[in-house]
Amino acid sequence: MAEPAGMGLSFFSPEVDTLGVDELDAVMTLERSAGPYCWSKADWKSSLEQDLCYKLVADNELLAVAAFSVVCDEVSLLNIAVPAACQGRGYASHLLQHCLAAFAAQHLKHCFLEVRRSNTAALALYKKLGFASIGERKNYYPVAGGREDALVLLCQLQRKEQ
Repeated sequence: MAEPAGMGLSFFSPEVDTLGVDELDAVMTLERSAGPYCWSKADWKSSLEQDLCYKLVADNELLAVAAFSVVCDEVSLLNIAVPAACQGRGYASHLLQHCLAAFAAQHLKHCFLEVRRSNTAALALYKKLGFASIGERKNYYPVAGGREDALVLLCQLQRKEQ
């Protein structure tokens, strides 16, 4: 069910849960509707089998998905997707806030990610969540007619006591 425009999360009571391999087809439907650059079915299948994957759902509707990789005391956001028709409603923020808090509670220290330099909406979201730029990867992402740089961002999950 689609929510009325401008209602955001206040209309739904979204829940975060783990995402399973049995949901691959639903993930691919969401991923294809999220934008022009998406993971392949093989990418998602591999991540669902090997990484930590989560979903945001309300009224049985898949609103957002995210994949994370954990190594030692660090986590990396590998992918996050929200259908284009649902973007800008706070779904990615809700899902990420939940996951980052859970990782912090598990004593993970940092979360890393790469983001397209041109993805201003994602950059604003990540900044709001406490991520800061720590570098770049030249020609990292494919784009029509070439390549685009990625910014590498870091969020401190464990804050030192002041």
